[in-house]
Amino acid sequence: MERRSFNGRGGGSGGFNNGPREMHKAKCADCGQETEVPFVPDPDRPVYCKECYQSHRPPKRY
Repeated sequence: MERRSFNGRGGGSGGFNNGPREMHKAKCADCGQETEVPFVPDPDRPVYCKECYQSHRPPKRY
């Protein structure tokens, strides 16, 4: 008997890799550089470019 996930596809990918994501333009709150993010920016929350995000990211816990 073949095992399948409940959706009948068998792979169970979870639907997280459905092609390219829509990117949205935003301005980095630190350096002012124009950047693109995979979500609609909230004007009440800061957005950081890749470089500036590294300094704002919380430390990893192990």
